[in-house]
Amino acid sequence: MKLTIRVEITTDWDETETFELGQLERPYRQLDPDKVGLSLAEGKDLLHRLQRVVVAAQAEEVCMLRRFCTRCHRFLELKDRRIRKVDTVFGTVPFRSARIVCCPCETPLQLEYPYSPMTEFVPERATEELLSLEARLSAQMPYRQVVTMLREFLPARKTLNHVTVRNRALRVGARIEAVQPAACRAPKEETEWTLTIDGGFVRGRRKSECSSFEVLTGRLSARGQTSRVFAFVRKRLPDIVDRLTTLVKATTGSDQPKLSVITDGANGLQSIACRLPFSPTPVLDWFHISMRVRYLEQIIKGIHARTETEKAARRVLISRVDKLRWCFWHAKLEKAKDRMQGILLLCRVIVPETPGVAESLAQLDYRTRELVEYVEANGGSTINYGARHRRGKPISTATAESAVNQVLNQRMCKRQQMRWSPTGVHLLAQVRCAVINGDLRERLEIFRQRPHATSLEVAVFLDQFRRASESLPQGS
Repeated sequence: MKLTIRVEITTDWDETETFELGQLERPYRQLDPDKVGLSLAEGKDLLHRLQRVVVAAQAEEVCMLRRFCTRCHRFLELKDRRIRKVDTVFGTVPFRSARIVCCPCETPLQLEYPYSPMTEFVPERATEELLSLEARLSAQMPYRQVVTMLREFLPARKTLNHVTVRNRALRVGARIEAVQPAACRAPKEETEWTLTIDGGFVRGRRKSECSSFEVLTGRLSARGQTSRVFAFVRKRLPDIVDRLTTLVKATTGSDQPKLSVITDGANGLQSIACRLPFSPTPVLDWFHISMRVRYLEQIIKGIHARTETEKAARRVLISRVDKLRWCFWHAKLEKAKDRMQGILLLCRVIVPETPGVAESLAQLDYRTRELVEYVEANGGSTINYGARHRRGKPISTATAESAVNQVLNQRMCKRQQMRWSPTGVHLLAQVRCAVINGDLRERLEIFRQRPHATSLEVAVFLDQFRRASESLPQGS
């Protein structure tokens, strides 16, 4: 059996042209399991050839249509044709890009200069689909593995390396950061949103820099709405507040949303909620409070009391700690402080006689003072956790910790033993968040369709050039 693959192209003016892509031979006597259907190499070769034919035909069609002036219907002059190359999903494709001399009636300066119409459709050396694919893969695996996978399944060029993939992925991250996420569909005004914030640390790239830097990660969610993951390198506090404000307003579609901000109270995260332009409800993570109480319970349980005084003191400490978690759960802060003060008093009054009891009491005193300082530093954010939990509202930063695991740990930490620059982490985190949120293509499309403003220097130059051209005498 012999197969011939041909492609027929029909232009918009009904001109037809046929191209032969290749031939395949499958003789019956030489048929074996490896010859059933198309092999991966044959499929990649056919796709690459088809891509070359399609791109060349599109370039020729664009050139033909753009040679007619839409105002004066003049047939424009063709200056020359140059060979350009563009990286596509199905390999690097060369094509003849024509340069057309533009009509003076279409330019504001009444000038004739050559331009390439394909530049509008291929502004870079790679197509938008390839950039999106490489960014999506780079957000999930190391750059070198991305190159290996592309070469394995697609007709990628042999000179493609991890540096090119990294630069393209970071370029996509910069584009995503430049546009705002789309708002949820018809959010209700009474919708209560929850913003959970946590931090993760990434190893720095150079030894001269800090050994690691913090990346704030979290999740904005509401009942009946799609949650949204965010991440950015922590720098100045105003920058953090501006980013979170923009994210909340764009996602909720409201300037004054009903918002609860849940943090673990570490590294000054509670101050972020106080600086937001709306009035959120700060909530201190219940898990961190409960774990600190758990420390006290384990220390008291490990006290090996032998004398009657030590046994009596241990019973009093157990009774003090026994209801401490209950006080925090029901927002009985005064009772909780009284119990913690009693624990501190007992730790300093008891005279230990058994070896090891003194160390346990010192450790209990340290942990109790740490809990007191933790509660006082996050005053106003300890709420009635029991009532909030019964209403079905979150009381912990579990969603933020899962976001840290999704965005940072799986790609930049844990098994990925590599060093990063703050810029590289920030831009790649934008790509990974867009992949997790499922709006990577949508945000790239928004960036492509948005109007690109001309810089001030270019605008001033064009204005001065236009004035100078108008002051010249006619015919000069």
